[in-house]
Amino acid sequence: MVTLVHVASLVSIVAVSLLKDTSDREVRRNINALRNKIWFQMYWNDEQSRELIESDEQLKKLIGCMNREKLSKQRYEAWQRKKFVTMIEKKMAEA
Repeated sequence: MVTLVHVASLVSIVAVSLLKDTSDREVRRNINALRNKIWFQMYWNDEQSRELIESDEQLKKLIGCMNREKLSKQRYEAWQRKKFVTMIEKKMAEA
């Protein structure tokens, strides 16, 4: 019985995380917060990468899922920066 409960809770956690959708409002808020970061400004000020940020669904989802309050913490920001830079560089290479 205990294992069935554990399995059910894991399934519900996975389902909720898959269903979580980022809104355009969250993306805009996070972009405004990221524009204060020098590393993000380099991409935002470049026309090609800015268009990619505004049009690519995966990039928008990544940005929308960032926690604005945690961006002030160095480790969290470094982790999110690494994910963002890796994704945008890969997408720019494909274009």
